[in-house]
Amino acid sequence: MSAAFDAHREPLAHPPIEYRPEQRWWLAEGLHTDETIRREIDAAHRLGFGGMEFLAMDEQAIDHSRYGWGAEEWVHDSAIVVEETTARGMSFSFTSGTNWSNANLPTIDPDHPAAAQELNYVVEEVGAGGRSGALPLIDLHEQRGGHILPGERVAPTLQPLVAVLAVPTIASAGDGTTLAIDRLVDLTAQVVDDALDWTPPTDDDWRLFTFRAHGTGQTASPSATVNYTVNYLERAGVDAVIDYWRDVVLTPELREQIARNPRAQMYMDSLELNVWGRGGMFWGPNVAAEFAARRGYEITPWLPVLVRQSELMASSTTYTYEVDDTHRIEVEKVRHDYVETLTDLYIEHMLRPFAEFLHDNGILLRSEISYGLPFELTRPGPEVDGIETESLEFGSQIDAYRLLAGPAHLFGKQYSSETGATTRNHMLDHRFYDQIIATQLAAGVTKTVLHGWASVAGAEGATEWPGHEGMWSMFSERFDLRQPASEFYPLWNDAVGRVQYLLRQGHPRIDVGILRTDHFVDNTSGMIFTTPDGGRIADEVAYGRMWMRDRQNHWWRDLGMQDAGWSYEFLDGSLLEHEDVSFADGLVQPDGPGYQALIVYQQTLDADVAALLLDWARQGLRVLIVNGASDLKLLATGEYTHHERAAARTPGRDGRDAELAATLAELRAQPTVAEIDDPAETVDALRGLGVAGRAEFTAENRNVLGYLREEGDLLHVYAYHFLYETGEDTTVEIALPGTGRMHRIDVWTGEVREHRGIRVEGDRTIATLRLAPGEIALLTLDRSEPATESTVAGRHVLAGASGWSIAVESWDAGETTVIEEDRGLGYVTREVRPETAVTRLASPATALAPWTDLPGVGPEVSGVGEYRATITLDRLPADGERFVLELGSTNGGLGSVSVNGGAPVGFDTSHPTVDVTDAVIGGANEVVVRTASSLNNRLIARGYYDELPDIALLIDGREGTHQVSVRPYGLVGPVRIVAVG
Repeated sequence: MSAAFDAHREPLAHPPIEYRPEQRWWLAEGLHTDETIRREIDAAHRLGFGGMEFLAMDEQAIDHSRYGWGAEEWVHDSAIVVEETTARGMSFSFTSGTNWSNANLPTIDPDHPAAAQELNYVVEEVGAGGRSGALPLIDLHEQRGGHILPGERVAPTLQPLVAVLAVPTIASAGDGTTLAIDRLVDLTAQVVDDALDWTPPTDDDWRLFTFRAHGTGQTASPSATVNYTVNYLERAGVDAVIDYWRDVVLTPELREQIARNPRAQMYMDSLELNVWGRGGMFWGPNVAAEFAARRGYEITPWLPVLVRQSELMASSTTYTYEVDDTHRIEVEKVRHDYVETLTDLYIEHMLRPFAEFLHDNGILLRSEISYGLPFELTRPGPEVDGIETESLEFGSQIDAYRLLAGPAHLFGKQYSSETGATTRNHMLDHRFYDQIIATQLAAGVTKTVLHGWASVAGAEGATEWPGHEGMWSMFSERFDLRQPASEFYPLWNDAVGRVQYLLRQGHPRIDVGILRTDHFVDNTSGMIFTTPDGGRIADEVAYGRMWMRDRQNHWWRDLGMQDAGWSYEFLDGSLLEHEDVSFADGLVQPDGPGYQALIVYQQTLDADVAALLLDWARQGLRVLIVNGASDLKLLATGEYTHHERAAARTPGRDGRDAELAATLAELRAQPTVAEIDDPAETVDALRGLGVAGRAEFTAENRNVLGYLREEGDLLHVYAYHFLYETGEDTTVEIALPGTGRMHRIDVWTGEVREHRGIRVEGDRTIATLRLAPGEIALLTLDRSEPATESTVAGRHVLAGASGWSIAVESWDAGETTVIEEDRGLGYVTREVRPETAVTRLASPATALAPWTDLPGVGPEVSGVGEYRATITLDRLPADGERFVLELGSTNGGLGSVSVNGGAPVGFDTSHPTVDVTDAVIGGANEVVVRTASSLNNRLIARGYYDELPDIALLIDGREGTHQVSVRPYGLVGPVRIVAVG
């Protein structure tokens, strides 16, 4: 009988295309010629990428009416993208989002019922003499300064009256006005023909609020016509989108291509919805009625304390008016109810009907749910087919990826990440991006979407070497043909594909679920690259040395569970009430993450969720109540929210605080429930309840993150030494339930071998791993096979390499190719493609050193280095022994190794080693190492960065250009062959 693991050997050797990283493709609107589109997709496929997510980026110096989104050229190009990817078995994704034109419509205007709408206001100070006459209007054409997001605002014309409210003030100091909200007077019914005569009933200082609704006027570009943002809260918004896609976009030809591609997707990107006015509130004609129906009271009397301002993301929200301490909690509840209602409407009026429409047309919906808006982060999870996060907003922080891992794992959704968007471009070594991917994998992200790809060819007059940039030259990384590392992308994509393949098998095993509700998640926490005094922190410093790599997790700040090897993630408690979620055998969602325990720590908890916890606790659920915890509010200002007492009240104004208290009293009385007043006691308290990590460490380890999948008899283990800049080699022992044979997968070759360093203790298997900083390991325990034990493999150096022959293929601008296309439409489309000139620079040096120090190379060179040497061996591997070629360091460069003329093999950029057991011969062995650099040094020499704005400074409201330093490149060793066995 074959072992359970045998079915995975072939896919690991040759990972199927659906498991390989995909690309975000920034097209130059519809300018690209058919030749370019076909060339790019063929290249992406040849380099091993699994799919293309495409969108129209502003190419500036072209005719948007001819080439913008919605134009015939864009429709034509889109059809070719779909056709060419489908023909190669690749996925494709249409891209939606408020900054992309295809999420917005030319069929509406700012006053249209389907258009995005906001609630705005004008305030008057009214004294004892009262006021009379017409109510003030909002100046819809007021210049209020630019917004950080692209797209122009078009002023609406309509501003219907919503409410007129008068409130006396308690104190006033600029924007710090305190309102006596309990004395509010609703004057709306007294308005006649948009005029009001009114005298205050007391001598207090009164504020008269005139609330009006109007369109946001938000548009997106580039497009052939002006496209307006739809309303995400009103059904009219999604209906307009559906009508347009059904009647205009999804032509019979496009539908035919979609039907042939089982991985056709719609990707809903960033929900970067803007409001223009001082009110700061998203609105719609039915929002007030929906609020009353869902929350049980009217929103109108609370509008003055809902007025807000935020910059870009809801996490920066500040309220314009406050109340006294007597009413503070009540107002906090109202504010919660408003954003909870927005989340309801986003789910029910946008995501759910849009997903149904897409499914009817053979398209899956992948989404950055909620993004930075005042929507609860996790509740929309069940409504989409794939949940996406991104490295830009969360800065490669494990705790941030855990925020969305909960709904992804709970409902079996594909968890993906947009990876590679940073404030840098062409600067950083490949290892930097490998470490982002490695961090995401540790949180359960198993689909990498690189940010991104751009054709080298672009518009004449706007395209220079190294090529068309697409997503702005100051932002993000490119993983395309302009990169010297592209030579090695097939090997790299195979390696990442193997990990993603194995970590999608079976179901995740997460030890602990942490309940949290927050409508203002700080998803700008990964973009804080300035110090309080204005200094610039390099991206690579922040990612590699700060935050989680300086023992500072943001949302669950105690590191005890992480150090113990336990896995945990976050979710809104209301998701537990979903019909697809169950509790049995002591586990939440036994066929999903299988949480062994749930933690309650925030000061609010929904009464119905508390009742469910009590019901499950009576059936054996382990619950830990943690008082005194704190979590991140806004990293830019260093603000954290302290939760003195967990579950002290309900989040909303539902009148159920007493009910919650009674439920919590019963919950605390259950034998499977514990309560602590210090988060540092979490692990001990959970152990006291009988919780043990399924892949826990036998001793505390502060260097390693793990992720576990269970597939019947198989346990797939991922381990990662995340201190890639600050750590040293670490040894960790991982204890797994059950016994069997332990396999270790070489992710660069697909080879599977028996792992050395296994012992059995009772009904557990203990695997010993030694990991270098930044190194990952992939193991599978096959419990269908007899248990095996082995000692940790010893190692000793056999021979080193010296007397190197070194040459560097230097990349620089070459000739420019002009591409013309005449499709018989009365005009000719013209592109330019700057070619790369490669010059081979032979160095007289025979010792390894960075290119900056190599004679004949120097600090202005980028490209690919080739290193040749001979290593002499006086023996071959003995039985059970392996020979490993260690490269020491390639300065983070991606590359390959060939021994004795064999096929090139890739290597880990943090721990570059290659198993050469089957490649070596007795005597002299020829070793060829090739490794790539970024384009940083060549671009510095060309002046590329001289006037390039630094987007990290722009985000912080400052101006300045990129400060770029020359970087060391190349193989620096030491290079040697080591016997392991």
